[in-house]
Amino acid sequence: MERSYVSFAPVPENGLCPVRGAVRDQLTRWGHGELAEDAVLVVSELLGNAFGHGTTPVRLSLALHEQAGHQSLLIQVSDTSPGFDTKAVRARWTRPSSTLSTGGRGLLLVEALSRSWGDRHHRRGHTVWADLPRGIA
Repeated sequence: MERSYVSFAPVPENGLCPVRGAVRDQLTRWGHGELAEDAVLVVSELLGNAFGHGTTPVRLSLALHEQAGHQSLLIQVSDTSPGFDTKAVRARWTRPSSTLSTGGRGLLLVEALSRSWGDRHHRRGHTVWADLPRGIA
């Protein structure tokens, strides 16, 4: 059951600061300001990846929802690029020879803060999503 939803269309020229502020403000309006710092970190990483590796337009969506008895904040970032292989990213983390010197550290942060995360491919690109657990309202 989805309780609330908001969507932004950030523009790279404006940087991420206005988006971070909007995420904090929206979570405070929803009465879940305690999620703001984790959410801002995840949003920053996913948007940074979309702007750095994806294709505009980029869309950010936030939704508070309950599914199968779990309450969470769903963060989704969509762009029009073909996406990436999340299994390959996770496999890099398990290899001792992987230095992560060429990237991938931010998705480790997403992994640590999220109950789950992944990538969905669709006709017009792909969406990277992260599900952050939240306290019972």
